[in-house]
Amino acid sequence: MSKTVAEKIRIARLANSLSQQNMADELDLTVAAYSNIERGVTEISVKRLLRISEILGVSAIDLINDPAPKIFNEPSSNDYSSNVLSQQVYQLIKEIQSLTDRVDKLEKVRAKK
Repeated sequence: MSKTVAEKIRIARLANSLSQQNMADELDLTVAAYSNIERGVTEISVKRLLRISEILGVSAIDLINDPAPKIFNEPSSNDYSSNVLSQQVYQLIKEIQSLTDRVDKLEKVRAKK
């Protein structure tokens, strides 16, 4: 499994306020086995990737596409009390995706040299 897929799964899990234990329970895995997925150690089947995307509420295509797609929608401002943290998480995810894009561009430039 691509490291970027594993990272996207981890980011989506955190954005959904889920623990590795929550994910392991939903997938009928041990926490160690699920951790291996997020670390890119374990290759996952299409069926498992689809289940992970379902749990996380993101498209499996968005998890596997490179470069990193926008896999989260900007939270609405309807519910202020629960929205403050969502806004902060969303901003952090946007920053991570922007930095990932910049690193990818720099690596491409470096590879051409």
